[in-house]
Amino acid sequence: MMFRFLALAIVALVFEGCTCCAYLNHMFNAERLDEQAGEMRAARLDSISDSENSLPGTEERQKYDKIIEKGSRVLERFPDNKKRTAEAVFLIGESFRHKHEWGKAITKYDEFERYFADHDSMKAVEYQRAYCLYRNHEYNISRFALEPVVASKEHPYYFQGLNLLSLLDEQSEAPDQAIASLEALLADTAGTPFMRGKAHFRLAGLYFKKENWDKSREHYTAKEIKELNPREQQTAGEQAAECLVNRKEYLQAADEYKELYKNPDYESKQPDYLVRIGELTMLAGRHADAIVILQKVNTEYPRTEVASRSYFCLGDYEQHQKIDYDKAVVYYDSSFISRTICKWGQESRERRDALKRLIAMRNQNDKERKDSIPNVDNFFRSEFLIAELFLFKLSEVDSAITRLDNVIKESGDSAKVLRAIYAKAFVYDEYLHDPDAAEEIYKEIIEKYPDTEYAKQAQANLGMRVTLKTREDVAKDRYMEAESLWTVASEMPLDQMELVDSAYTHAFVYFDSLYREFPETQAGIQALYMKAIYFQMNPERVDSAFATYKQLRDQYGQTPWGKQAAKMMNSRLTMSDKDLERLRKRVKSSEEHINKQSAQYYEALNKAPEEKQAEVKSKEDEILENTYNSMYDFE
Repeated sequence: MMFRFLALAIVALVFEGCTCCAYLNHMFNAERLDEQAGEMRAARLDSISDSENSLPGTEERQKYDKIIEKGSRVLERFPDNKKRTAEAVFLIGESFRHKHEWGKAITKYDEFERYFADHDSMKAVEYQRAYCLYRNHEYNISRFALEPVVASKEHPYYFQGLNLLSLLDEQSEAPDQAIASLEALLADTAGTPFMRGKAHFRLAGLYFKKENWDKSREHYTAKEIKELNPREQQTAGEQAAECLVNRKEYLQAADEYKELYKNPDYESKQPDYLVRIGELTMLAGRHADAIVILQKVNTEYPRTEVASRSYFCLGDYEQHQKIDYDKAVVYYDSSFISRTICKWGQESRERRDALKRLIAMRNQNDKERKDSIPNVDNFFRSEFLIAELFLFKLSEVDSAITRLDNVIKESGDSAKVLRAIYAKAFVYDEYLHDPDAAEEIYKEIIEKYPDTEYAKQAQANLGMRVTLKTREDVAKDRYMEAESLWTVASEMPLDQMELVDSAYTHAFVYFDSLYREFPETQAGIQALYMKAIYFQMNPERVDSAFATYKQLRDQYGQTPWGKQAAKMMNSRLTMSDKDLERLRKRVKSSEEHINKQSAQYYEALNKAPEEKQAEVKSKEDEILENTYNSMYDFE
């Protein structure tokens, strides 16, 4: 009996040992895979700048899948072992997070807190769950989940929590709150150098968006930036130099780009740094040095995007600084050929084509000035086109204003002057961002040209209620009145022909007066067409209808009503079936009305004498009628 008991005990220990070995095997493999995936993840994130949105590669993802598989087996085989299942749930949640499967990671973190709230990994779970909620766009819940993390500085993820809080503030369009959160993080000296470097980097970006170049540069050049990965350090160096550019400290910015250019770790960006150095040297006014640098780019990196950018810079210099348009065209053409599909090549092509047109129009204008009988219309049309080229294609606002001033001063045509004045106000408003100058010109347009579309638009641009009316507006209002009269006439019953004819005649008078007063407006032309319709409705006035249609066709042939009039006129005036049917109804109604009156007349005429009733008057009436002085006869 004792022997059997010992045998059973030995068997139980063996199986228990096998179970323990199975657990250790699964967890050992899971932890080993986690370490390997961590190394791959670190190498991947060090090589890119956008670490948050970087997805794991195939091999790294496969390792996370195996970790999830191993952890699931532990949960299946050891559901009652709290220590083993806690570690498995944590690793599964972390694997889902690294795979960017935020919803599944959140579910596992919630499960961990429900069953293992007293576990050592709970602090990490609190932060990682809040982070996954943020990445899953559940910002309000993420802020709630983050509260225990930022509640105390003793929390191991306190500084990461402040950083996440600033990200949530950014998403809620509260950059000032995000800045305050990061400033609070930096104000505490307990943070690690790496976390402080991340905070400086984020703060610099926020200040850069707010165009606070001094504060942005201060954080981009902070000493903790050296704790970041090489890609982030490189970005910080570039942005710090761009802060100087925005402060118009071009030479110092060029010097910082030179330091980046010399760094062997940034060899792949050397062409970009070199062309940027040339651009900044050009902006600093050292044109000869800049040309040497840019020509070096063209020589060392031919047929590339940086070469296209370099040629564009040279063309811009010849266009704006030297005013040598012919040479600028050559440089722009070289920029386009170097890299046709890049933005520099595309913009160079637009400028090249615009300059060619500009040169041709300038030559034509010079020829017009020399002619004994210059074509004034062609001259000022060219001036407008040149101004538009300067403004929209060549980015030369001052040159555009100069051309518009020439039109205003030299043109005697009020329409051309008005167009040029409005264009000048538009340039001041939209391109030079000088609302005061634009407002002064807009008010001048309203005062001097109140009955024009330009004056109405000027009121709108100034934020005023549009009260001005052009002749077209007045004519349109008049047309609406006439059209309402026509509608009333068309809705009258045809058995009241006198009233119908009178109503149509009234509407016709309105249309006729409208056309006579506003013949140049669209409403006036349409009123003339309605006159032709009126004539066509009356058979005795077909000739007048034909003459009116002919006038519309000859004088206003390009308008819709002129084209319709041309269709109505072939060899003779034609009527549609609908018009003919309406005309027949009018004739039939007229005949019925005439026959009815005729019958009544003949009926009264043919009555017998005895049937006629003599009109009997009272005695008093006869006395009053026959005696003029009866009012004095008291008898």
